[in-house]
Amino acid sequence: MVGPISKANLDKVYRGEFIPCSVVHDHSCEMNALRKWSIVFTMAYKFYIPIHLLPTLIFKRHQLLQRPIEITKKVVHNIIMSSLFISVYVSSFWYFCCVFRNKRLRTDKWNVIFAAFICSFAVLFEPANRRTELALYMFPRFLESAFLFLEKRGYLKSIPNGEVLVFAFALSIIMYSYQNEERNIKSTYLSMFKKFWGKN
Repeated sequence: MVGPISKANLDKVYRGEFIPCSVVHDHSCEMNALRKWSIVFTMAYKFYIPIHLLPTLIFKRHQLLQRPIEITKKVVHNIIMSSLFISVYVSSFWYFCCVFRNKRLRTDKWNVIFAAFICSFAVLFEPANRRTELALYMFPRFLESAFLFLEKRGYLKSIPNGEVLVFAFALSIIMYSYQNEERNIKSTYLSMFKKFWGKN
């Protein structure tokens, strides 16, 4: 096993100098990526089983009773595809960090940026509706990161309790859609809203 990176190598990382892969991981870059894939896949399917199974049991139990084999196959398929998404995402990120580091002979943020761009295509393992959900989940994370980046450099200032305004604005959009544009809300979310807020 590769131990902690020495201070000398950390200094090289901070300066963007080249660090050989043997310092970062054992075995070849391909074998390291394969090991990452195996570890993450094993963890991921345990995580995704309740994520895909519970909504089926709660919102599609009648379909499950009527077509048990078809619905079960769909749930298993979704669990496998979601597990492939996250395992390929992680393993390809590590692999392409190695690729760009060795091609550019530098260890800097650009290796991470290039690798992150390429590994993001792992989302194609997910069905189209899940990709939309993931994109909508990631967009606020991007805005938050961009805000903190600009705030750190003095281009923006934090607004006290600004998250309350953002929450109120977001909730107002959801409530408007619930009242006037139901087709824009996912069916499982819509049925949950109706349980809590009542039918409009």
